[in-house]
This record gives sequence, C-alpha cells and structure tokens, in this order.
Amino acid sequence: MNLYSKIAAYYSKFSSLFFNRKDIFRFIEKSFLSFEIKKDCKILDIGCANAKLLFLLKRRGFEKLYGIDISSEMIELAFKKAVLKGIKLYNLNFLNFTSRKKFDVALCTMDVTNHIPNEQIFDFFKNVTTILKKNGILIFDINTKEYLQKLGKRRFVVKKIEDTLLSWKFSLNSKYLKINFSVKEKNGEVASEDIYQFIYDEEFIENILKDCGFEILRKVYDYRLPFKTRFLSKVCYVCKKIW
Repeated sequence: MNLYSKIAAYYSKFSSLFFNRKDIFRFIEKSFLSFEIKKDCKILDIGCANAKLLFLLKRRGFEKLYGIDISSEMIELAFKKAVLKGIKLYNLNFLNFTSRKKFDVALCTMDVTNHIPNEQIFDFFKNVTTILKKNGILIFDINTKEYLQKLGKRRFVVKKIEDTLLSWKFSLNSKYLKINFSVKEKNGEVASEDIYQFIYDEEFIENILKDCGFEILRKVYDYRLPFKTRFLSKVCYVCKKIW
C-alpha cells in the first residue's frame, strides 16, 4: 500500500490544517532535554513524509538524521534537499526495514501509527524495538478513538486554500475510518485518494508497548495537555526500550 501517492504534492498545503508542527517540535525538544538526547544521537523518523521534521532537527544541530516513508512520491519531494543536508532517506515499508546500525531515537508522529492496519500493529512496535538501542527513545502519537469516531459522524468536510478546493469524505466502521481525500485545482485538475485511519484505544496500545519491551515515560494529549477531554484529538507518548 503506497499511501499519499496521488496527493503527495498537496501534503504541505493541507497538513497544516491537522498538525501543529510547532507543538510537536516543542514537545520533541523538551523530551530530548529531559531524557538527555545529544546532538550526535542517531534519529529515525518513521513515516517522515516530506521530511520537514528532519529539516527542523537539522537546523537545531542534530547531524545523524534518517527518515523512512512508504510513499515514493513523498520521498521524491524531500530527496534533493535531504541529500544536500546530509539526511539519509529510505523509501520502504517500515515493517520490512532492517538496519545494522541501531538508533538512539525513533519518531513516529502526525497520524503515522493510525495508518498501520490492526493485524500489523504489534509487528510495527516490535520492529521499533529491533532498530533501537537499549534505553532508546520512541516518541509517537495516535489519534484517539473518540476523535476518529467524531470525524466519522461528520461525513463530509470542505476547505479552500487559495485556489485549491480540498474535500474529505468519511466512512466509519468499528475498526477504521476511511477517508476519501480529494483535491481540485482552479484549472479543473483533480487528485483523489483513499486513506485509512485504524482505530486504537489507549489501553490496547499501552499493552502492546509493554509486551514489546517499552516503558512509558510521558503521556500527554495534543502535545500540550496532561488530562484528556472530549475535545482532544491525539494522545502522545514518550517511551523507553527497557529490554
């Protein structure tokens, strides 16, 4: 499954509607300080998309940066700039990723975990433990079950950014939210793609983390708040590999 193949070129335009990169990056920086992540640590961004997060880390002086994404179109968008900045990118499904080098940190933000099907979610976290050093740090988020169910009830959302019309059609069942995302340009060109967000509750994910050898060091909502309310969309974790 090659997510974000037809709509990759529009990712930068629409992603800001759903992700506050400042909050995400601030949370990552604070976590790095709290858990003594040094500038020479090896960092892998899983589902790196157009590598914007890696470019921000590069500006902060981190040197050993790597990104992986299943979308060849996303990797192509980021590749030239990444090469110039010394960032290594892999166009692979993370479930098939192996590496001789071990990483100090794995990042997996901006809904990536929700794109992983139910039958693969355990293997995903198990592979994270494989590529991390002992005491390595994993920082990731998931959309809350309540938020995805609320989106499913909306059925249809339309936004206009400059001359581009963006629309999302939602179809909900017990396991996932199917999102048909369409982009229409002023000249009439249209791109459309189905995206799946698999629904996970916190207890399920936390049991998998425990089974895969992770300890949860920090848990917040929407990268800012310690307590859950019905208005929040994400739960955000910092975990340590303990075995």
